Amino acid sequence: MIRATFKPDGSILTLNASVNGPAVYLDNWAFIELAKKDPSRRRRFIDVVRSGAEVLFSVTNAAELSGPKGHSAEAIKAFLDEIGPHWFPVRLDVTEAIKHETKGEDRGAVCIDEHFFKSYIADRMRSCPAGSGKVISLADEFFSLASILDRVGPQWKSIQEGSADFDKMLKNKMSVVRGKCKRDPSLLDAKFPQIPFDPAHPAYFVYYGLLRIMAIEANSLTKGDGLDFCHAVMGCAFANFTTLDTTWKRRIASLPKPNWLACVYSRSELDRMVSDIEFAIAKPDRRSYLVLNGSIRKKLTGTEAPCRINELSF
Repeated sequence: MIRATFKPDGSILTLNASVNGPAVYLDNWAFIELAKKDPSRRRRFIDVVRSGAEVLFSVTNAAELSGPKGHSAEAIKAFLDEIGPHWFPVRLDVTEAIKHETKGEDRGAVCIDEHFFKSYIADRMRSCPAGSGKVISLADEFFSLASILDRVGPQWKSIQEGSADFDKMLKNKMSVVRGKCKRDPSLLDAKFPQIPFDPAHPAYFVYYGLLRIMAIEANSLTKGDGLDFCHAVMGCAFANFTTLDTTWKRRIASLPKPNWLACVYSRSELDRMVSDIEFAIAKPDRRSYLVLNGSIRKKLTGTEAPCRINELSF
């Protein structure tokens, strides 16, 4: 959740991005499905967000959601408006996340996309320039995600180009590894050993586990798998509930167990996801637990990342 606080003397404004309840990571198709389909499910999702769940949101989410036009665009913006300040600016660069994680930094430093956060706030501030006579209100409406779509839309082309390059690099590297491992099967365990889950390093666990799987399945890697890989790492490592395509859900399910990764839902399981989040919210100890296949498993939650307003460039 995004909140603005002042020091007692009013000298410094600090913006805090925090996750204190169940965290939800949505792939772009899930945003669109929730925004446009089944009004009852949409309302239930907004209700759980306003009751304590938080949406993890990346700059790539914003850029991709800026694509739809007309009625679809209006539905998505209205949905993001309803989410209000109940979101957290999560990074999508998995290698950076792992660097912070291996340094032993807290979850806030590992997860947060600080550049995205600062540029978003600066852009919102610029919408009310000095001397305009407008008073900047830092009420919940100020932190709506809908306004970001127009700003990041032009970045989508460069994101697509970068995604295509990443897809090509990933497939080439995994194909090389697969070829070597076919000649010497022992190389797979040497290069990508199966590591046990460590709650202090969830991104590392998912990252290397998926690399091992992709090395085995190199021939089946397709367009968009680079970004999907990043979505899978961040969503499964740091959220309680996440949505993924069927193929990536299967890959996550094949990682070593036991683990405390997010519950993963495919396109046909959005109703069940909303029901599971409702169940988690209803539990008195919902901040420490997640729902998994009808049972409850403890998961570490709670993170906060402050950003001082005087560090922003307008």
